[in-house]
Amino acid sequence: MLTELPWLLAHRRQPPSPHELWTAWHLHPLVVLGLALPAAGYLWARAGGRRPHGGWSGRCIALGLGAAGLALLSPLDALAAALASAHMVQHVVLTTVAAPLLALGAPFRAHGGGLGQVIQRPVVAWLLHVGALWGWHSAALYDAALRHPLLHALEHLSFIVTAVLFWRAALGGLRSAASAGTGLVLVFTMALQGVLLSALLTFARAPWYRSYTTTRDWGLDPLTDQQLAGVVMWVPGGLVHLGAALALLAAWLHEGDGRHPSREPPLAA
Repeated sequence: MLTELPWLLAHRRQPPSPHELWTAWHLHPLVVLGLALPAAGYLWARAGGRRPHGGWSGRCIALGLGAAGLALLSPLDALAAALASAHMVQHVVLTTVAAPLLALGAPFRAHGGGLGQVIQRPVVAWLLHVGALWGWHSAALYDAALRHPLLHALEHLSFIVTAVLFWRAALGGLRSAASAGTGLVLVFTMALQGVLLSALLTFARAPWYRSYTTTRDWGLDPLTDQQLAGVVMWVPGGLVHLGAALALLAAWLHEGDGRHPSREPPLAA
C-alpha cells in the first residue's frame, strides 16, 4: 500500500535533527511526477499552437512549478515534519506564491463540462479553497496528515489545486477588466478569513497540534512554534493578498475611467 511506501509520497515520517537538515533534499517520485506533468502539458500545448510561445505565460508556469518544487523537495519539507512554523511556510509558498503564478500562466477560460465548469465559478472556487485551508488546519486532520504520508500528499494536492482555482477566478480581472471588481471581492474576503485563522493560531493559549514533539530541538516550545506559524500565515500571506487587491483595484478603477469618459465638449480647433 502507498501508506507503507513513504519514499513515494510528499513527506518523510521522522523529523530531522538540526545537523541533518541541509542534507534533507529528496526527489519524491510522486512530487516530481506531479510537477513534470503540468510542465509537459504546457510544452505540448505550446508546440501545438494552443499557447503563446514563451513570454510571460511560460515564465509564470516555470516560476510557479519552481516554487512548488522548492516547497516540496527542499529541506523545508523535512523541517515541516519538525516545526509547525516551517509547515506553514510550506503552505504559504504553495498557496500564495506557486498557485497565483500557475494561475497567471494558465488560460482564463473555463474548461471541461459539468463539474469542471462548476468548480471554476468564482464563489465555488473560493469556498473550495477556504474549506481546504480550514479543514486541513483543524487539529484532527493536521495531525493525521503528519502521521500518514498519503494524507499529507492529499493535503498538499488539495491546497495547490484549490488555490489555483481561486487565483484563476480572482486574477482574471487583470486580463478582463469586467471581472476586476469580482476579483477584488474574492481576494479581500480570502484575506479576511486568513486573518481570522492566523489570529486563532497566533493567540491560542495551548498548542492545537500534538504531532510536534521535537520543537525544543530547534529552540522553540510547541506553543511558540504554533504562534510563529500563525504569524507566517498572517504577514507574508497577507502581503500577497494586499498586492493582488491593489492590482485588481487599479484594474477596476481603470475600467471605470473607460466606461465614463469626460462629458466636457471637445476644445474648438
